[in-house]
Amino acid sequence: MKHVRMTYAALAVLALGGAAACTDEVGPELSDVEVVQDLALSSGDAIALDLSELVANEAFGGFGGAPALGNHPLDVTVTRSRTCYDQQGNEQAQCDRLTTASMRIQVTMDGTRQREHFTANIHRTRDLVISGLLGEETSRTHDGVGTANDTTTLQRDGYTRTVRESSIDSIVNVVFHLPHATNPWPVSGQIIRNVNATITITGPREETRTISRRVVVTFPPDAQGNVSIQIGSTTCTLNLVTRQVTNCSAA
Repeated sequence: MKHVRMTYAALAVLALGGAAACTDEVGPELSDVEVVQDLALSSGDAIALDLSELVANEAFGGFGGAPALGNHPLDVTVTRSRTCYDQQGNEQAQCDRLTTASMRIQVTMDGTRQREHFTANIHRTRDLVISGLLGEETSRTHDGVGTANDTTTLQRDGYTRTVRESSIDSIVNVVFHLPHATNPWPVSGQIIRNVNATITITGPREETRTISRRVVVTFPPDAQGNVSIQIGSTTCTLNLVTRQVTNCSAA
């Protein structure tokens, strides 16, 4: 009987070993690095769009044109309303390039952004203020808040990765020098997203992770549009033209 019990034990060990081997073939769990990279891609694209829309808001108010920051297909409906104020904070019947001191822009964005291996369905609201407009200004400052409910699908490493995120967003003292034609990037300020996200991976393995992160881009970028993007304790590089994220490293 003793010999039989030892055989059963050996079989149990072999069975466990076999299960482990099968698990290894499926692959490891979704790592923290992968989670951060996925969120960096989705939030990085959102922040790049926000930046482009800040300048488009100026044009909507009659304060100059908007440079093209990237050329990815964009099928998004943007709805804007504006209210202008004089130097004393009084509402104006209409905006005026010489007497308007600030402008409130309320924005909704709904639609789809696409590029290779990337699709984002976006639903966002923004309540923004542009200041520094009085007279012949040499710079403009953007501030505001907003919300987002986006779903981003990424194709990477043979897997489909779906990032469903809701966020509370802030535009904090983002300053552009003028003219935009020679000053396309902000010289200071931050765009911040406080994100709750569910990331689902499908393919050779399936897995879901739920995370919360604070995502921060601090300006200015370099001449090529590369700027630091911080996701929690991890820092990556975001290119504001291509929307690509690279060089991620944990603190």
